[in-house]
Amino acid sequence: MAEQFGESAMNPIVSPCNMPSSLTLGIDVGTTYTKSLLLYPNGNWEMHHWPTSEGVWENLREWLGLRGQKVDRVGITGHGPSAIVIRDGVVCGRIITWDEQLPDGCEREVENDHILTPNRSWVPARIAQWELENDSIRDGVAVQLKDMLNWELTGVIARDSRSMRGYSGEGFFKFPDEVIGFVSSSGSKLSGIKLGAEVICGCDDLTAGVLGLGITGGQIFNLANTSEHLGAVGIPSIDGMCWLPPLGGLPSICYLATPKGEFDLSDIDDFSSVYANEIIAKINTPIKQISELLPPGEIKIGGGLAHIQELVESRGAKYGAGQEVSVLGIAKLAKRPRVVIFGAGKVGRGFLAHLLTRCGWHISFVDVSEQLVRQLDDAKYSIINLATNEIDVIGPVSAISSKDLDLVFEAIQSADLLMTSIGGDNLTIWAQSVRPAIAKRLERGSIDIILCENHPRPAELVSSQLGMSDVGVAQAQVLRSCIEPTEDQKLSNGSLTVQVQNHWVLPFDGDALKNPGLLVGVDGFEPRENFAIELTRKLYTYNSINAAVCYAGANMGYLWLSEAANDSEIAELAKRVGEESSSALIAEFGFDNVEQQGWCHRALAKYQDISIKDPIERNARDPIRKLGRHDRILGPLHLCIKHELPHDALLETLRHALNYREDSDSSAIALANLVEKNGFNGTIKAIAPEDYFLLEDLLQ
Repeated sequence: MAEQFGESAMNPIVSPCNMPSSLTLGIDVGTTYTKSLLLYPNGNWEMHHWPTSEGVWENLREWLGLRGQKVDRVGITGHGPSAIVIRDGVVCGRIITWDEQLPDGCEREVENDHILTPNRSWVPARIAQWELENDSIRDGVAVQLKDMLNWELTGVIARDSRSMRGYSGEGFFKFPDEVIGFVSSSGSKLSGIKLGAEVICGCDDLTAGVLGLGITGGQIFNLANTSEHLGAVGIPSIDGMCWLPPLGGLPSICYLATPKGEFDLSDIDDFSSVYANEIIAKINTPIKQISELLPPGEIKIGGGLAHIQELVESRGAKYGAGQEVSVLGIAKLAKRPRVVIFGAGKVGRGFLAHLLTRCGWHISFVDVSEQLVRQLDDAKYSIINLATNEIDVIGPVSAISSKDLDLVFEAIQSADLLMTSIGGDNLTIWAQSVRPAIAKRLERGSIDIILCENHPRPAELVSSQLGMSDVGVAQAQVLRSCIEPTEDQKLSNGSLTVQVQNHWVLPFDGDALKNPGLLVGVDGFEPRENFAIELTRKLYTYNSINAAVCYAGANMGYLWLSEAANDSEIAELAKRVGEESSSALIAEFGFDNVEQQGWCHRALAKYQDISIKDPIERNARDPIRKLGRHDRILGPLHLCIKHELPHDALLETLRHALNYREDSDSSAIALANLVEKNGFNGTIKAIAPEDYFLLEDLLQ
């Protein structure tokens, strides 16, 4: 006999050894069975099921037990399209389910941008059926089964447009991953779920199944249950198939469903038998017909039939998940996303964590400073906006020492995103150290890394060290200044306080991501196309102007960047550097002149902002790296020479950089020794030998 789905199941990869303090609950109310799944932060899970005819809450409450008090997020999916109407705080009429015979006269057209085949009764038709049995909905709200359950938990009515197939009513619409409310006192008693747990809007069971399989753009999925679905995500509509447009962070889905199965596989003991092969061939007939409509590609299969190896092999498919596929998918959607930020310095705390915390992410820092980790772990800290004086309190966050390799390994297993702000020179050893943990993390799906570093090619460096095709490595531009608090602020708000510029955008290389939908709802995270050019633009504008200010300022005795930038002589040099670099960028890449002037204006204005107390020593630090061939001075200087453009201000900035001296900076000490021993020409020959002959005469 075929393996049957037991009452309880565990993730076969790793059994959880200790109950974590935070659990995500997924619920999938199917036509025959209801499944509940507890998702652990590290991706492991355990599942239970019971007949849908028995209802939801009593069985759930009994199964959860004390674990219900550890549930902090809930996501529900269910069968449909149905018609349920809530009016004046009660469910009116009966629940009309998807598989009922539609009465004559209730046929309705699709009302929105969903493309739906006419072989099924969609939500507008089911609402017409409800009105036929009752009266006009009037001020009632039509919802799906999962929305009714959400309402019973929270008292909040909400629905998503994808679950309301073909319906264009107004109001109460939320994104599927959006938190609509919190488990109320009555909801907690009903379900056994912790009071105050967050409840998301949820999605239809098809979308949940796609999420459970971990399907990404262009991939083909097969949800193999009693009624099967075959389709692809992120592709244009195809004639003769259903198509659901993107919604929030969810990609479009193009699919078709097969008729409800007419063959019973439960009595087959030997799937290698002739009889079994004949049944599988008949089951595969509509699947083959649908697959011929789709682009070529490997099929990823999940669902109740996916455990039948002979069926999977007959389709040339790859196993993705079993009967847990949809309930796992809705739990994944509900799970509070987790980021591990390597580097708990001012940028990590004051920019990266700031943006993600505002969107509900769980933050874990990893840092080399044991003292900082002790201060930060399970703590809150303040961020003070320099422009508005508004204070945001972040946390509590978790923090881990980079020396505690086991804890770092565990944190990566629980992560949905990795970010770094550790200094470009540390990236190689960092990538080597985390490689085994990332390799293990890939067992539950691809992951992205966003690098927030001052380095010309950090993504290329990290990618070469990792060598993993399922890891997206993207570089970001950090344009927010994050600085130390004043002594008064430390006394009032704590030593972890960060002062920040009123800047809220983190551009990054969107083309490099494996999971772009994950970041759609994060305000301020902006994926960009052709990002290498954008990085060059930022480096040759902001950083070039910064170099002019800090190196000239240091040589003129200034300690603070804003003081140097407001010196008329230095400001004039910075403006000329911006003009020269801009001319080179426009000649090389075709940027708009007015737009590029705006970049220069904003850059200098940022450095002249007297509310930002940023030391010159910090900005000028590591001069040898900043004198690199593709960095902020030699990079635009090379382009100017290439296009025969003026470059006197850049040369003057180069001389200031070569004259930079700072006893606390090992790179500055090494630079001073090079200049003393070899002069300007010999120093450039040592640092950037490919530019030596180009600059030899200019540096005389």
